[in-house]
Amino acid sequence: MASPDIDLTSPEFLADPYPTFARLRAEQHPVYLPLGGPTGGMWLVTRYEDVALVLRESRISKEMSRLVPPPPPMPLDSTMLFRDPPEHLRLRSLANQAFTPKRVKDLELRIEEIAASLIDRVEGVGEVDLIADFAMPLPIIVIAEMLGVPAEDRDTFRRWSNDLITGTDMVRANDERQWRQAEAIASLMEYFTRLIAKRRDDPRDDIISALIEAHEEGGRMTEQELLGTCILLLVAGHETTVNLFGNGLLALLRRPEQAERLRAVPELLPSAIEEMLRFESPVQRGTFRVTTAPVEIGGMTFGPGEQVSAVLGAANRDPDQFPDADSFDISRSPNRHLAFGLGIHFCLGSALARTEARIGFGRLFDRLPNLRLASETADWNQNTLIRGLRTLPLVF
Repeated sequence: MASPDIDLTSPEFLADPYPTFARLRAEQHPVYLPLGGPTGGMWLVTRYEDVALVLRESRISKEMSRLVPPPPPMPLDSTMLFRDPPEHLRLRSLANQAFTPKRVKDLELRIEEIAASLIDRVEGVGEVDLIADFAMPLPIIVIAEMLGVPAEDRDTFRRWSNDLITGTDMVRANDERQWRQAEAIASLMEYFTRLIAKRRDDPRDDIISALIEAHEEGGRMTEQELLGTCILLLVAGHETTVNLFGNGLLALLRRPEQAERLRAVPELLPSAIEEMLRFESPVQRGTFRVTTAPVEIGGMTFGPGEQVSAVLGAANRDPDQFPDADSFDISRSPNRHLAFGLGIHFCLGSALARTEARIGFGRLFDRLPNLRLASETADWNQNTLIRGLRTLPLVF
């Protein structure tokens, strides 16, 4: 069922996609969005139960090579993000060593130190851009240190990461975005090729050294998979958390009664973080998926070769799953949101993101208890795949 009147590129949608998602959920079937280019078009799936099915269904593949005709190969195609079993399990088990419960637990003190040092820089100033001064540097420092990336390269990595993600949004694709994405990927590949060579000669206690060992022990990871995994961990290791901080704090501070409630009962912080993830999901649409066999979704039967987009942001506002879904409630329970996905591709770094958010928000509220918005105007990025703020000016 096509809905040509729905424009996912409009300023109104990018500022507030949820009225559009409500319209799409009201449709009796998934809605087709023509895109053109090598991927043709995609079906938008927006109701919670249908999105959950897409995320779990084994007849829906993550491998772009299954499209007809297949698009040109990309370095990330070799990573677990775009692979099906059994290769997916092999690659995920190797990458999982970066995010074991023990490793995440051991990082807590370092995350505390980073959060404290970032707040030290602005505490006496009275104002802060949460994104530039806190939300962006904290998770970038963490994942860069985990990977063994030198501190002086972090700002460059952030720019490459942003260009890569911007080019991944096929709804807003254009020649400039695709060119910038290609340049970013080439730069990342060149950088990690050099860094991997250094770590082969001088191994350290970091993820890249561990992945090299996995590569060289019985060929468990190819050179292309090693490169792609380094890029994936760098990008995915911080992007969601940056937007969780910005989106979540904006939602909270726009509702003073909820902010006061959290200040009065700080034990609600873990629940508040889950509601932030649901209410303004950092990832609005799941990454690429294509059907490989007939499958029924939302009352429609799809044959092989249909691209399906799981709209997480719409599913997380579905009133059939979440009572009063458009209200922000820091004590919402149950809260089975899909912000980190579902099934075998559930976000590998979810525990790290939650830990960074718990510690980061905790230190912000402790040290800057009078945080408030400097403006009611929200500066959202121009991306239909990833929802985040470019800036968030605050005063205290």
